[in-house]
Amino acid sequence: MKKVTLVLFVFVALLTGCNVEKTAIVCGREWNPNLEVVADTASEFEMKDQLIVQFRYGKNFDFAKLKTAFYEGTLANKGSEIWNHEVAVSEKMGVYTLQGKSRHGGLMTARELCRKKEPGPVVIEVSGDGKVLLSKQILLTKNR
Repeated sequence: MKKVTLVLFVFVALLTGCNVEKTAIVCGREWNPNLEVVADTASEFEMKDQLIVQFRYGKNFDFAKLKTAFYEGTLANKGSEIWNHEVAVSEKMGVYTLQGKSRHGGLMTARELCRKKEPGPVVIEVSGDGKVLLSKQILLTKNR
Protein backbone atom coordinates (compact mmCIF):
# COMPACT_ATOMS: atom_id res chain seq x y z
CA MET A 1 0.00 0.00 0.00
CA LYS A 2 2.89 2.33 0.78
CA LYS A 3 4.40 1.69 -2.66
CA VAL A 4 1.11 2.52 -4.39
CA THR A 5 0.80 5.73 -2.39
CA LEU A 6 4.39 6.67 -3.21
CA VAL A 7 3.86 5.99 -6.93
CA LEU A 8 0.67 8.05 -6.92
CA PHE A 9 2.44 10.88 -5.09
CA VAL A 10 5.27 10.91 -7.66
CA PHE A 11 2.77 10.81 -10.54
CA VAL A 12 0.76 13.75 -9.14
CA ALA A 13 3.98 15.70 -8.50
CA LEU A 14 5.04 15.18 -12.12
CA LEU A 15 1.67 16.29 -13.45
CA THR A 16 1.65 19.35 -11.21
CA GLY A 17 5.17 20.23 -12.32
CA CYS A 18 4.15 20.34 -15.97
CA ASN A 19 3.13 23.95 -16.34
CA VAL A 20 1.21 24.21 -19.61
CA GLU A 21 -0.04 27.69 -20.35
CA LYS A 22 -3.71 27.95 -21.24
CA THR A 23 -4.82 29.00 -24.70
CA ALA A 24 -5.50 32.73 -24.62
CA ILE A 25 -5.87 35.87 -26.69
CA VAL A 26 -3.93 38.56 -24.87
CA CYS A 27 -4.54 42.21 -25.72
CA GLY A 28 -2.37 44.91 -24.27
CA ARG A 29 -0.67 48.25 -24.57
CA GLU A 30 2.72 47.09 -23.28
CA TRP A 31 5.12 45.13 -25.50
CA ASN A 32 8.35 43.64 -24.14
CA PRO A 33 10.54 43.07 -27.21
CA ASN A 34 13.21 41.16 -25.24
CA LEU A 35 10.75 38.50 -24.04
CA GLU A 36 8.36 38.95 -26.99
CA VAL A 37 5.46 39.13 -24.55
CA VAL A 38 2.40 41.35 -24.34
CA ALA A 39 1.26 42.43 -20.91
CA ASP A 40 -2.50 41.74 -20.69
CA THR A 41 -3.49 45.21 -19.57
CA ALA A 42 -7.23 45.24 -20.16
CA SER A 43 -10.11 44.55 -22.47
CA GLU A 44 -10.93 48.25 -22.73
CA PHE A 45 -8.80 50.57 -24.84
CA GLU A 46 -9.05 54.22 -25.76
CA MET A 47 -8.95 54.74 -29.53
CA LYS A 48 -5.47 56.35 -29.18
CA ASP A 49 -3.96 53.55 -27.05
CA GLN A 50 -1.39 51.24 -28.58
CA LEU A 51 -2.83 47.78 -29.18
CA ILE A 52 -0.94 44.52 -29.54
CA VAL A 53 -2.79 41.20 -29.89
CA GLN A 54 -1.04 37.97 -29.00
CA PHE A 55 -2.41 34.45 -29.40
CA ARG A 56 -0.90 31.98 -26.93
CA TYR A 57 -1.73 28.38 -27.74
CA GLY A 58 -0.17 26.72 -24.70
CA LYS A 59 1.61 24.13 -26.85
CA ASN A 60 3.11 24.07 -30.30
CA PHE A 61 0.73 24.84 -33.14
CA ASP A 62 -0.81 21.71 -34.62
CA PHE A 63 -2.13 23.48 -37.72
CA ALA A 64 -0.54 25.17 -40.74
CA LYS A 65 -2.58 28.39 -41.14
CA LEU A 66 -3.51 30.88 -38.42
CA LYS A 67 -6.19 33.46 -39.12
CA THR A 68 -6.94 36.45 -36.90
CA ALA A 69 -10.22 38.22 -37.73
CA PHE A 70 -11.81 41.37 -36.32
CA TYR A 71 -15.62 41.72 -36.19
CA GLU A 72 -18.09 44.42 -35.26
CA GLY A 73 -20.23 43.71 -32.19
CA THR A 74 -20.02 41.44 -29.17
CA LEU A 75 -19.40 37.76 -28.53
CA ALA A 76 -23.16 37.26 -28.12
CA ASN A 77 -24.00 39.26 -31.24
CA LYS A 78 -21.06 39.10 -33.65
CA GLY A 79 -21.55 41.39 -36.62
CA SER A 80 -19.78 41.78 -39.94
CA GLU A 81 -16.09 41.14 -40.41
CA ILE A 82 -13.96 44.28 -40.39
CA TRP A 83 -10.76 42.64 -41.62
CA ASN A 84 -8.62 39.53 -41.19
CA HIS A 85 -5.01 38.46 -41.35
CA GLU A 86 -3.89 34.94 -42.25
CA VAL A 87 -0.35 33.61 -41.87
CA ALA A 88 1.44 30.31 -42.27
CA VAL A 89 2.71 28.89 -38.97
CA SER A 90 4.80 25.89 -38.02
CA GLU A 91 4.77 23.27 -35.28
CA LYS A 92 7.79 25.03 -33.76
CA MET A 93 5.60 28.00 -32.84
CA GLY A 94 3.21 28.30 -29.92
CA VAL A 95 2.67 32.08 -29.85
CA TYR A 96 1.74 34.56 -32.58
CA THR A 97 1.80 38.34 -32.11
CA LEU A 98 -0.18 40.76 -34.27
CA GLN A 99 1.09 44.31 -34.19
CA GLY A 100 1.63 46.97 -36.76
CA LYS A 101 3.61 50.13 -37.29
CA SER A 102 1.58 53.30 -37.22
CA ARG A 103 1.81 55.89 -39.98
CA HIS A 104 2.60 58.37 -37.21
CA GLY A 105 5.46 56.33 -35.74
CA GLY A 106 5.44 53.69 -33.04
CA LEU A 107 2.97 50.83 -32.80
CA MET A 108 -0.55 51.00 -34.22
CA THR A 109 -3.28 52.43 -32.06
CA ALA A 110 -6.45 50.50 -31.22
CA ARG A 111 -8.27 52.60 -33.81
CA GLU A 112 -5.74 51.70 -36.52
CA LEU A 113 -5.37 48.00 -35.68
CA CYS A 114 -9.12 47.41 -35.35
CA ARG A 115 -9.83 49.68 -38.35
CA LYS A 116 -12.64 51.42 -36.47
CA LYS A 117 -13.64 55.05 -36.83
CA GLU A 118 -16.07 55.06 -33.90
CA PRO A 119 -15.79 53.59 -30.39
CA GLY A 120 -17.59 50.35 -29.62
CA PRO A 121 -17.16 46.62 -29.03
CA VAL A 122 -14.91 44.50 -31.26
CA VAL A 123 -14.58 40.71 -31.38
CA ILE A 124 -11.17 39.22 -32.10
CA GLU A 125 -11.40 35.63 -33.36
CA VAL A 126 -8.46 33.27 -33.94
CA SER A 127 -8.80 30.21 -36.20
CA GLY A 128 -6.40 27.42 -37.07
CA ASP A 129 -6.94 25.69 -40.43
CA GLY A 130 -10.52 27.00 -40.55
CA LYS A 131 -11.49 25.86 -37.02
CA VAL A 132 -12.26 28.63 -34.51
CA LEU A 133 -9.86 28.26 -31.59
CA LEU A 134 -10.77 31.24 -29.42
CA SER A 135 -12.61 34.55 -29.43
CA LYS A 136 -12.23 37.64 -27.25
CA GLN A 137 -14.25 40.80 -26.97
CA ILE A 138 -12.63 44.19 -26.39
CA LEU A 139 -14.15 47.63 -26.06
CA LEU A 140 -12.82 50.73 -27.80
CA THR A 141 -13.69 53.95 -26.00
CA LYS A 142 -13.38 57.66 -26.78
CA ASN A 143 -10.10 59.36 -26.02
CA ARG A 144 -10.12 61.21 -22.71
